[in-house]
Amino acid sequence: MRMPRSQGEFVAALSAAWMPGDWFRLTPEVASHYSHKAAICQEVSPKTAIEIGTRCGYSLVAFSMAANDARFLCFDGAVDDDSGPCLDHWHRIVDRHGIDASLVVVDTAHVKRLPLADFAHVDGDHSYSGALRDLRLVSGCKTILADDCCNPDVRRAVEQFVSESGRTARYFFDGLRESAVLT
Repeated sequence: MRMPRSQGEFVAALSAAWMPGDWFRLTPEVASHYSHKAAICQEVSPKTAIEIGTRCGYSLVAFSMAANDARFLCFDGAVDDDSGPCLDHWHRIVDRHGIDASLVVVDTAHVKRLPLADFAHVDGDHSYSGALRDLRLVSGCKTILADDCCNPDVRRAVEQFVSESGRTARYFFDGLRESAVLT
């Protein structure tokens, strides 16, 4: 997938990848959320990327538009009531759009180490210990995008990770929620 030239084209491409009947609706705020993610990924221009917490693959679609030559390694714990249909949808959009992505369904508490990558997106476990664990798993990545920093436990985990890793965090509101870019 190539990065659309306009926001309207971006929203149309994202809409085409949306799971029918999903409770998480594609609103203007949600479109802004994914547009910001794509812009950050495009700045990094990764060849390899890791995503923790992929759900239906909406972030993956945004990232693949921004870095269409990248190879993605995605993880999901499949702990939500709708995980089955969401992960089925993930496979359909990866196939339909020819995204170079692999999915590993596992609780990251059972993962000891991940490969190095140019970019990581962390949107998995939202508990303090889970978010910190996920951030530590991708500590070898050049740039980390941490989602849901408006959640106090996630924010605390990001602050702890920044403190122990010597990274800097740039927080921003993307139209839906607060996130952070860690470099």
